[in-house]
Amino acid sequence: MSSGAGNADGSDPIGQMGARDANSAFNQHQFQQRQIFGEKRFHFTGEIVAVHNRNSLTEPCTVDVKPHVKQMDGAGNTTSHDIIYGIAVPRSQSGGSVFINDPQVGDPANFSVLDRDHSSVQANDWVESNPGSYRRHSMSDAIFHGVLPRKSQPVTQHFMFTDTGIDCADMNKNTFNSSSAGWNFNGAIIDQKGNFTAPGNVTAGKGSADQVDLQGHSHSGNGAAPTAGS
Repeated sequence: MSSGAGNADGSDPIGQMGARDANSAFNQHQFQQRQIFGEKRFHFTGEIVAVHNRNSLTEPCTVDVKPHVKQMDGAGNTTSHDIIYGIAVPRSQSGGSVFINDPQVGDPANFSVLDRDHSSVQANDWVESNPGSYRRHSMSDAIFHGVLPRKSQPVTQHFMFTDTGIDCADMNKNTFNSSSAGWNFNGAIIDQKGNFTAPGNVTAGKGSADQVDLQGHSHSGNGAAPTAGS
C-alpha cells in the first residue's frame, strides 16, 4: 500500500506526514524510516568559498564550502545553509610522492559525509584518535571528492589521457604530448629510439661565455657556418 499521495517517497508535499501515514502499521513504520533517513547526510555538492594552503608542499589543503541545495521546511520555505569550514582536500599521494591540483574559490565540488566526527583525527594529522563529539552523519564531517565540471568555466590548461597517448597544455600555450612517433615538446620530438628533432634552433650554454647554437656557430679554421644537411 502506498503511504502518501504527493512526493516520490510517499510524503505529503506540504506537511511532514502524508494523509495516509497513520492508516496502517506499515505506513507508520515507513514514515518513521523516512524521518530517520532524512536526518542523515551522505553526499552533497557545494561552492568552494575559501581555500587554505592551496598548492602547499608542507601544509594540508582545506576548503570552506557553501552547500548548493537549500534547506526546506514542511511548508516549502527555503533557507540557505551556513558555510562549512575546514573540509579536508585529499590529493593523489603515496608516501612522499604527490600529484597536486588543489581546488580554487568558486569551484563547484562534490563532498562525502563521514559517519563519525573525525575532527580530532584531522587535527592530529590523520592518526588514530578519539571522536571529536557524538555527532553522526554531519555535514561538518565532509571530505572533498572533486570539482564538478561546468560549461561556463573554460579550461585553460589540461592533462589528458587519450586513445593514442598523453596530451598536456598549460595556460602559457606550452604543450607536450605522446604518440607512436615519440614525445613532442612544443614541436621538438624525441622518438622511441632517442633521436631528437627540433624545428627551431638548439642552443647550448645559453647565457654563458661559452654559448653555442647549433645553426649559427662557426666552424674553426675558415669561420664558416655549418653546412645545411651535413
